[in-house]
This record gives sequence, C-alpha cells and structure tokens, in this order.
Amino acid sequence: MSFKKVKPEVVEALKFVGIESLNSDANMYFSAIKSGKNISVTAPVSSGKTTAALVSIFNRVNLEQEGSPRAIYLTDAVDKAEAFYQKTRLICRKLDITSDLVHDKGNIIQQRNDIFDGTEIIVGNPKRIFDLYLQNGVNLKLLELFIVDDLDECLAGNKQAELKRLIESLEQKTQLILLSNAATKKAGAFIESLSIPFTTIESNDTL
Repeated sequence: MSFKKVKPEVVEALKFVGIESLNSDANMYFSAIKSGKNISVTAPVSSGKTTAALVSIFNRVNLEQEGSPRAIYLTDAVDKAEAFYQKTRLICRKLDITSDLVHDKGNIIQQRNDIFDGTEIIVGNPKRIFDLYLQNGVNLKLLELFIVDDLDECLAGNKQAELKRLIESLEQKTQLILLSNAATKKAGAFIESLSIPFTTIESNDTL
C-alpha cells in the first residue's frame, strides 16, 4: 500500500533504504501507531512490525530539535539493533536529523557522550539503555515514542525488571509500542503488570 498518511519528505527519505510501500499488515500497524494510543502487536517475524515501527518513527520525528531524544527503539538482539540503526542513519542523513546506536557490546562512555551531543533517535537494547538511564545518560522527558521490538525475547532471563523500570519512568505523554513475535504467558503477564491501557492487535499473517 502506498504511503497515504506519511509526510512527503519522509516518503522520499524512506526510498534510500528500499521502502516504497507497506504491506497490508504493516499498514495496519502503522495506522494504529499513528493514532497516538499505546499499542501492543503480536504477529510473526516478517509480518511487517519492524518496518511499521521504522516508518512511524520518522513520520513523528523528522525535524531537528535541540534537546533530548524523541524516539527510542529497543530490541534484544545486537545484530538486529545494528541493522535497524543502519537504516535510521541513512534516512536521518536525508532529513538532517541524528540517530545513535547504543548496546551492551559498545563503549558506554562513548555512547553517553554521543547522546549528550544531541540526538533525535536512539536505537539499542534494553540493558544498555537502562544502564545509561541509571547514569543520567538518557533524558526521557521529551520522548514521544518508546518502541520495544521482539518483546518476548527482551523478557528472557531477568531482563524484565530493567525494562519495566524504564517503561515506568516514561512520561504519561510518551506513546508506548510493544511488538511481540508470539503470544506467550510471560509477555502477557508483563503487559498486564504495567497497568497501562493498550490497543491490542494480533495477526497470524506473514509476508
């Protein structure tokens, strides 16, 4: 489906990462996110969730503003975070905004300094974002979008306490997007524990 609800300058920038349209499911997720409500999506890998998240970030954050980050995208796998960041970096160049990659295999001091220098978008994994938050390295006050991809994987081990604390630290105005690959008891219990109203979307379709 064509980008009927996406700003023209963003449509042009997305072409540099090969995105010129959304499949029907991705378009549904994008429309739900665009509503401004907190969204929980459960759908298989390759259903278009991550693409919808990418488009949503840039439809919301496409002008440079001084101050704190306005969008955070988290995923547990470092390689996925790096791949997502590479796309944001290319799009950011066209829109004259900035993004930073922060994960627990990188240098936390350098990452903190990069964020202090100013950035609109942060891509990383929950553990490193949490560590930076504890060091006052990430200001959440102006954040508009907080997206957790592969929620089921982000909750593995003892990571859910860190993620929950991050979410509980968000401003009420910040839109929360949770993307899961499968409906699991752990993910369901985690979402329920947040005591936050969500619009829930479930799909079994893949590309």
